[in-house]
Amino acid sequence: MTLSSKSALQEPALEGRLLFRVTLAACLLFWIFVFGDSGWGPNLTPLSNQLHAPLSITGLFYVVWSTGYLPGALVGGAMLDRYGPRRVLFVAALIILCGMLLIVLGVSAVNWGPTAHFVSITALLVIAGLAGTGGGVIDATTNGLISAVYAQKRGAALNLFNLLYPLGGVCIALIDAGLLSLFHNDPRPPFIFTICFTAAAMLSLLGIPRSYAFNVDAPPSKVNEALHPPRSLLAILAPVITVMMLTSGISSSTRAWTPAYLHVVYGQTPAIAAALSSLTWLLAASSRLGASVLILRIGAWRMVMLGVTVTFLGLLGMALSPNAALATLAIALTGVGLSPIFATCLSIGSERAGRSPGAVAGILLFASGISTVFCGWFFGFLLNGAGPLWAIGFCFACMALGGLMALRLRA
Repeated sequence: MTLSSKSALQEPALEGRLLFRVTLAACLLFWIFVFGDSGWGPNLTPLSNQLHAPLSITGLFYVVWSTGYLPGALVGGAMLDRYGPRRVLFVAALIILCGMLLIVLGVSAVNWGPTAHFVSITALLVIAGLAGTGGGVIDATTNGLISAVYAQKRGAALNLFNLLYPLGGVCIALIDAGLLSLFHNDPRPPFIFTICFTAAAMLSLLGIPRSYAFNVDAPPSKVNEALHPPRSLLAILAPVITVMMLTSGISSSTRAWTPAYLHVVYGQTPAIAAALSSLTWLLAASSRLGASVLILRIGAWRMVMLGVTVTFLGLLGMALSPNAALATLAIALTGVGLSPIFATCLSIGSERAGRSPGAVAGILLFASGISTVFCGWFFGFLLNGAGPLWAIGFCFACMALGGLMALRLRA
């Protein structure tokens, strides 16, 4: 089964069973990325204790992971158009599996001596970056795949598909909370769980035919266009790229730093902070489900503006919350506002481009990744240095600029 260049722009007339297998594989492989990406949040404080390093150092694991994500997203989207999902997703999942396994071994070896301690932390940061490359490939490839096979209802399909992110966040937060409590804040069991899930999810790739690929029948010029998007494609996506760079990094930062934020500001234990963060994921998941229906009624642009407005209210609540319970609800409201913006912007970009779904997804996720790297580092720097109000103020300023730029998406 192959998809021609024409069918890559339309919803392919796939046989129902094949469409189910492709969708199932995309969902399970996407959860590998989600578990790896979201798992850093609950484990930052335990890693700090295990590695005998300050939180500002262990926070670099998420920043480095996000840095590795960048080339993975850009290359992964282009490779989807060229080679199809099966081979690309298998290699990406294997990279994450090996990376997480090496991290577990490195954390175990960190106390073998002063030199081993320094070498281990440095090596673990490098490994986290390499694993992040696999995460970027999976994110771009699965989003591009869903964008292509559900082209006629792309906006709703991408919001439903990205509903898996907060749902996966709820699962991994609760699982990590239980494992951290059971194993006395040892960060290795949560990583081992991600390794086991990755190995199991990779089996779903057997349901995708080996020859299933995009643009297989396209002439070489079209293949080169997918691998090296022309400047005109970047010009078309420029407004969407700007909005995503201003907003998606804030979404990733608040998500990843929620357990550490509750620990630093309100003194919550790592396990309790991880459990509380699962509530924010649950509400964000509910909002994404509502967004997939609401977007069909109000349109993509209004959905973006609604998300920006709700995010403002959530950030204001974070700044004024007197205790951990209210702060958790405020963070959840922030997540509710941020959750539909990413998928909706991805849908707008795909609709505007009208071609090369993998390349489009890769470019937009690359821009999102740049935002995640900077915002993840700067949010942690402000939280651990200047204070939580400065971190919240930074988020507020970015969202204000993102809302202004989103006005250009109306046309």
